[in-house]
Amino acid sequence: MDEKQVKESFSFYKYAMPEVWSEQQKQRGKQNLHMGSVGGLNIGVQVVLKGGETNLHAHPGSESSWFVLRGRVKFYGAGDTLVGEIGKGEGIFVPAGVPYWFESASEEPLELLHITSRIPGGQRGRVNFEPMLAQQSRRVHEQRGSRDATPEELAAGRTAGS
Repeated sequence: MDEKQVKESFSFYKYAMPEVWSEQQKQRGKQNLHMGSVGGLNIGVQVVLKGGETNLHAHPGSESSWFVLRGRVKFYGAGDTLVGEIGKGEGIFVPAGVPYWFESASEEPLELLHITSRIPGGQRGRVNFEPMLAQQSRRVHEQRGSRDATPEELAAGRTAGS
């Protein structure tokens, strides 16, 4: 490889706290910023204001890690079981297919680095175990291939870890 080929093998990304929020993002209380991807690896930052919503869901085709850049967050599993509360400099791994949801646990905006890796043969998308707000649902269904859980998945998701 020559020097040019070596340099072209790498991709850089940079994060800056968003200064502008759309009305929909303000209502939703969160903003997703996709930083980049290579192969099955994706990286982004999610900024969550106090009261930012999410729902119990799972990603059957990908594993993920959430790392706190700023603020504090509470992660929950099936049955609203508190899995843990983490702060700046701490992270959590979420295996593929495991239902979870989270909420901001501080007054300051929560900034989370989100890293996902598609598992071999895994499909992109998410399974919703609880309803989403209408504006979230439209975007997620269209862009991420979201769907509602089957009765079997609902039963498994509600009892997982119980």
